Amino acid sequence: MPIRQPTRDPLKWWRFALMDPRTARHDADPQAGFYVRRAVRGGPLLPVEVRLVQEIDPATGELTADERLEAEELGRRIDPFRIWTHLRPVPVEEFEALVERHRVDERMAATHVAFDLAATPMRPTKGVRYA
Repeated sequence: MPIRQPTRDPLKWWRFALMDPRTARHDADPQAGFYVRRAVRGGPLLPVEVRLVQEIDPATGELTADERLEAEELGRRIDPFRIWTHLRPVPVEEFEALVERHRVDERMAATHVAFDLAATPMRPTKGVRYA
């Protein structure tokens, strides 16, 4: 039986995508990293963390189960395969600033509602791009 080695650098694709937004993305191949997305057009950005879960035998360093991807959006688990093509990679600092923004700004709670920033202006948050 072959030795099942864990993926050594699960954030490799994400780091490349931060440096070059044209990094190839395959529809059925989500990658671990820190991302943002919108649930609806004009809605607030949502922070999404995709992580690679690895169960590793501490004695041998081998995988004891298949690696699997999990995604979390504001404390809620979501299927990374379902949303993968809608995610935009962001630096960790931008991701964390957006998580904090959701924690303190009540307007961000309506994640499935578009809102007009001209009618309800938001003070810019350092580190968060609103593109």
